[in-house]
Parts: sequence; C-alpha cells; structure tokens
Amino acid sequence: MDFHKAPAPSPYTKGPYGAPDPAELVRHHPFATIISRQLQVTATPVFFESDDNQDALVGHMHRANAHAASLTKGDPALAICMGPHAYVSPSWYVDRPTVPTWNYVMAIVRGTIEPIDDETGQLAVLHRSTDILERHFERPWTIGDAPEGRVAQLLPRTRSFRIHVESIDGITKLSQTHPPGDRTRVIDGLRGVAPEPDVAELMRRLYAQD
Repeated sequence: MDFHKAPAPSPYTKGPYGAPDPAELVRHHPFATIISRQLQVTATPVFFESDDNQDALVGHMHRANAHAASLTKGDPALAICMGPHAYVSPSWYVDRPTVPTWNYVMAIVRGTIEPIDDETGQLAVLHRSTDILERHFERPWTIGDAPEGRVAQLLPRTRSFRIHVESIDGITKLSQTHPPGDRTRVIDGLRGVAPEPDVAELMRRLYAQD
C-alpha cells in the first residue's frame, strides 16, 4: 500500500466537509496514529516543531516498540489526528430524513520520517512536547522539574522522530449539508442522550452565526 502519494481530492477534504485550517486541527488534537513502514502503527502525541511554520511534526515512542526500530529516514508516513466524533441518529433528521451517520473531526498529515537518536535532538523533542502541553497551566511543569536522574534514565528507552510534512488535509463532518433545523436537533440530541457533547459543542460554534 503506497500512502506516500496524496490521493485525489475527495468531497470530505475539498467539499463542504473540508476543514478551513487543517493544521489547527493537528494543534487541537495532537494525539495521533502514526503509520509507516510495513504498516506499523503507534498512537502518540505529535507537535509542530515550531510555532512559526508547519514544515515538520515531532514526537517520540518507546524504543522497545517494534515500530520505533523500523523507523527509517525517508520512509513515507501518515499521522492521523482524530478529534471528537459521535454517532448521529436519523431520528434527529426531520426536515430531510436520512439514514444513520457519524459526525467527526480529523486531520491527515502525509510526509517522510526522520529518526532522531542523538541526545540533544531527543531532549529538544521532549522540551517542545511539554512546553506545548503545559503552556495553559498557571504554573507549567518543565523537564527541569523531573526527579533527578529520571530523564537521563528514560532517554535511552525513547526514540524520537520528525515527520517532514508534505501535505495536511482536514475533515470537519458536522452535518453541514443538512437544513438548519436538523442541525439544531442533532446538537440537542448529542447534548441530551449521546455520550459525545464535544461534537455538539463543535457544531454549536460552527453554526453560531446562522
């Protein structure tokens, strides 16, 4: 399977469901499924290497993971960032009846892998990860706050990587093709009986100005 080449545009990425800013989806939903050589798969958070551009994502995985050992410079890779998602009952579509469906948000990043094995590079990835994840806390935790010797102990057990980004596609499938009344019923339904209020909130924001 060659997932290195970008597929032809689809209604989900270029039509009414296409996300206006796919990179922003990656920032909001960094816990990604990484797929690379021989369809090895690992779930791990990834982050843009710099706030200033979207040229590269960085992350890390446990070195004991067979996927980590398979990382080879230049290999094609996918990073799939899945946001909130929920089942949508057809009972909520009254103005335009239809069948069961699913609403969801996701980003698909295509690029090539570069393993990062040197200590300086690995530490930079860990600093970048914690800096982003802690930046909204009143008193952010830093790598320097780790127990003495703990980072040095864990670093050899970690393998970091960089994905050189070639394309980012985003999907926000949130009932955009349905009448306003049905969309309101979906929002109310998701808030009331479904276990996925995050999708309802995304829809509410999307249609707040309707």
